[in-house]
Amino acid sequence: MDSERKRRILRNTILYGVLAVVLIWLVYFNDFTLGDFRSFLPYLPEQLASTSLSVILFPLLVSVSIFYMASLFSATFEGRLNELIVGSLYATSFAIFFALFLIYSPGSKMLNTAGYLFIEAFGVLLIYNLLATLSRAWKIHPLKALGASAAIYLEGQIAIQILDLFIGSSGASLPGETGRTLNELLYLGFIVATAVSLLGVFKNSRNPYLSILGGIGSNYILVVTASVVGSLYFNYFQGRLASISPGIANLSPYIEWTAICIVAAFIYTRTRKGIQASMMEEAKLGEWIKHMQEVSMYKGDRFVGFTEMINEFLERGQRDRLLVKLTMFLKENGVGDEDISIMLSDLINYEDAKKPFFSIGGKATALQRENEARRRSVLQSTISKILPLGLGVPVVPKGSELRDLEQPTDVQDIGQEDKAIHPEPNMKMLEGVRDER
Repeated sequence: MDSERKRRILRNTILYGVLAVVLIWLVYFNDFTLGDFRSFLPYLPEQLASTSLSVILFPLLVSVSIFYMASLFSATFEGRLNELIVGSLYATSFAIFFALFLIYSPGSKMLNTAGYLFIEAFGVLLIYNLLATLSRAWKIHPLKALGASAAIYLEGQIAIQILDLFIGSSGASLPGETGRTLNELLYLGFIVATAVSLLGVFKNSRNPYLSILGGIGSNYILVVTASVVGSLYFNYFQGRLASISPGIANLSPYIEWTAICIVAAFIYTRTRKGIQASMMEEAKLGEWIKHMQEVSMYKGDRFVGFTEMINEFLERGQRDRLLVKLTMFLKENGVGDEDISIMLSDLINYEDAKKPFFSIGGKATALQRENEARRRSVLQSTISKILPLGLGVPVVPKGSELRDLEQPTDVQDIGQEDKAIHPEPNMKMLEGVRDER
């Protein structure tokens, strides 16, 4: 662990220690109330004046402790899993403050229950984020889809309970079976959303139709909204809502026209997108053909931005553009496909070592330096296979003065003539200095 990380851990520990000691002293060794701070709270209601200050300070102590744990993980470990842990702890530190404040609020059972429901909802989200991270790391997309489907169902049940809680505590009297029917409609909407989100397991399917369905099912916000609103609309047109609340009949024109506008807007958006795509396709194709014609005017050894492509590979490991340019270069110089695959095999098969999923801090930096060294070695090896071919050197035409020279009589002269015809290759031939033809 480097000195900077140690200093950060020491600094955070000192700050947390001081703050924790102060909070513990205020919570457990004193009995302050909100009324004691009336000078700072001029509009404090009388019924809250006798409330203990620990209602605020205890949640703050727990929140600060979790925040400190997150800072320790951030400074000590690294990797994708550590990012998830740190982010979850930071979010938990804020969420737990409000949840504990609701739970410990005196004289309000409704707020206490709401605090527990809030913790449950937040816990479901944390579990879903964990499954989503694991699915990306293990490249198992169905795991994320299954986790999202279960999360939608559980969050829906919690939302229905919170709605019941606030309706019951507010003293609102709904006519007839309106409350129960509304819960049933919301439950139906979340069930439909759960079923539709299961289609997300087909997002990476090779079948194009299943892949489209999977993409629709993976848009979870759209799925939940459309399912809940669709359930309400369906029951409205079935007359169930009007039977339990006759006043809804007066809103009939507005509700129907809203539904029509939503459907029309969706159809218009999809149609316009399809028309634009079909109209622009020919223009894009024409630009591409023009580009290919311009490129074909250059020989393969005239590489535009070749240095930039080399830097992309050496610094970031992006090899695609470099690989394409080298392949074009070799093809334009008459090298066969089999020889190209042999010469570029090191570059084709190269892959960066993956960053650790969870490790002690500093390993990723060391791994990055190792990857940079490996990239330089691969590039050097690839160029060393291309240079001996003498590509990019002017071909001597028949009848030239060089061909009319006296034939060599010994080995030394043969070597000299070979050097005259095929001068020593260098890196300039990869920069596109001369045209072979």
